[in-house]
This record gives sequence, C-alpha cells and structure tokens, in this order.
Amino acid sequence: MIRCLLLVSCILLSACASAGSFGAAPAQPATQTIGSRDLGGSIRVAASTAPDVTTLPYAIDQVWRALPAVFDSLSIPIAHSDPDTHVLGNDRFKIRQRLGKTSLSRFFDCGETQIGANADSYEVMLTVRMQLQAAGAASTKVATIVEALARPITFNQAYSRCQTRGTLESRLIAQLRARLSL
Repeated sequence: MIRCLLLVSCILLSACASAGSFGAAPAQPATQTIGSRDLGGSIRVAASTAPDVTTLPYAIDQVWRALPAVFDSLSIPIAHSDPDTHVLGNDRFKIRQRLGKTSLSRFFDCGETQIGANADSYEVMLTVRMQLQAAGAASTKVATIVEALARPITFNQAYSRCQTRGTLESRLIAQLRARLSL
C-alpha cells in the first residue's frame, strides 16, 4: 500500500514539474505538519493542488469571453482578470455554507463532526482560478485550480486544507461547454 502511494506521488510530482507555469497552483507552503509533538510525533504532508486540465474545441478568444458568465452562473466573484495571460478567478475569498444554491459539502470534504459535514458549518476560504492556453488555432487548454481551506467559526484555530470532490471543477467545465455551444 505504501509503495503504491509513493509511486502515485512520484508520478503526480513529475507530471506537475513538467507542466511548467501553465495552470500553476496558488502559492502555498510545501508541507504542512499534522499532529502534536506531545503525542509522540507528527506527520508532514506535502500540499498538492494540481490543476484539472481540459481541452476544448474552441478558439482561446471565444473561451475567454465566455469565462466571466461561467463564474457568475456559479456565484463565484471575480477578483482577478488578466487578458494577457488568460487567467481569471478569485484567490481566497471567504464563504459559508453554500456556493450559489449548492451546499459546500457537495464540493469539498473538510471532515465531519457529529453535527454533519464541516464544509457546511465552517468558514471556508476558497480559491477558484482558470487559465487558458491556445492548443492550436481552434482549440484551448483550460486549467482549473480549486482549493479550499476551512476552520470552525466558534473556535480560534488555523485553517485546514479540504479535499475537493471534483464536482466544482466539473461544473465549471460543463457550464463553459454549455456557454460555448450557444
């Protein structure tokens, strides 16, 4: 099992290293310490937010014009728009319980308590960014980064990384495809 995890980790790291700056993940610490020294040790976990890359059969300018409407349809505010690098998104905006009309637990696994999914009751700091790159005259690579950090509202503690379920990334691409086919 450990060999399998190490092999998968090595493959993902080499794939990310060869990807260059296209769809680069937001700046983040290389490792995170989990656990307590008082309990006899700790575990260091590498942060891994790899972009989800999809190729669409549309010119980059056409895809770029459709992106703002996609973000708006999913209630994601746009804080950064760079037409030169074709990057659109929002880094670390705070949200609670829902994104649009959808519970955050549909998008993220932030752990659970006896009350339910933490994503639905915690303060979530969300990063959603899409970057486009021409892949020929009539196709575009779309790199999507989704990252969520969460912390309880009633306690003063640091944010913890949540796992994406891939649902938000899929919805962004589905909305983009729908807008482009109109």
